[in-house]
Amino acid sequence: MKFRRVFALLLCALMTLSLAACAEDPMADVPEELRAYVIPWKLDVSQNAADKKEIHFYFMSGEHMLIDPNNEKGQVEKWGDSCLVVFPNGETMLIDAAFGVYTPVLMQNLKRLGITELDYAVLSHPHTDHYQGFTEPNGVLATIPVKHYYYSRKSNDLNAEFKNAGAELHQILTGDTLEIGGVKLTVLSPDQHQLDNPTDTKSETNTNNSSMVLRMDYGEFSALFVGDIYKAEERRLIKEYEGTGLLDVDLLKLPHHGDTTSSTSEFANATTPKLGVATGALTLDTSLYFNYAMHAHTVLHDFQDGYAHVWSDGNSLEWETSRERQTDVYDRYDTFNADKKTPGAAG
Repeated sequence: MKFRRVFALLLCALMTLSLAACAEDPMADVPEELRAYVIPWKLDVSQNAADKKEIHFYFMSGEHMLIDPNNEKGQVEKWGDSCLVVFPNGETMLIDAAFGVYTPVLMQNLKRLGITELDYAVLSHPHTDHYQGFTEPNGVLATIPVKHYYYSRKSNDLNAEFKNAGAELHQILTGDTLEIGGVKLTVLSPDQHQLDNPTDTKSETNTNNSSMVLRMDYGEFSALFVGDIYKAEERRLIKEYEGTGLLDVDLLKLPHHGDTTSSTSEFANATTPKLGVATGALTLDTSLYFNYAMHAHTVLHDFQDGYAHVWSDGNSLEWETSRERQTDVYDRYDTFNADKKTPGAAG
């Protein structure tokens, strides 16, 4: 597996490269109030993936959005979780859709990426910071067709909204598999027994721990999406899949937005990701970052790196971010044990 980071250029820098680039404003069709927040790439992602036979992941970013305008401290709050996956045959899947307040940005992002319909919508778990972008009046279901909706934990209200919008509903649980454009998708959790028998008195904890855990395999490349699972569920998964290699992946969407409720050293050692990505506007704790830096070339997080775009042709793993990180606090972890990492991965 080859690893390479592509350094993304800001749109304004791109426009200075030639007079032709300056002739048209790439943000011209974006409302002015959203221009600071939308994704910088503008292209037909389905055609691009199909032409190159690659799988692409577009991890969304809040880009320092002030979720609560009445926040007197001016703090950036968690905006949620959302990732667009584009398969090698051009089919598209949106995993989660963030808080309702993020919806205008999400819809602009999908438009800029050429999305006029979604083949698949996936909900990791029914919490508002993961599903509201689907159901808002100006959101996904009200704006673009969705062919299939996949979920594990059933929500009657959400199921009804997807069904009324014309989507086919599919509950997928442990052991279920799908094949999309040469990519194998395997559900590692939850199973029905887990859904029916909560292990904690807090409903929020149970909902997070029963997040859909979804593995993707394309050639030699693998990725794992784990929703908002907590440490207890991480340890259960490690025990459940010990010796199978199913948790060992190249790309990991960090659990629970990269919060310290999750990401034990045991989970990092079990997943050994070559690249970790966290979304949700959290500043990653350095000890958590270190857990993954033992294995990963780096850990991207939207608070510092903006949008993350990751792709693979089934052999290589490449990535770019929408801006350069403005802190060096994580540098020593990225270079930790560097002699055991693939040269050139960070630049």
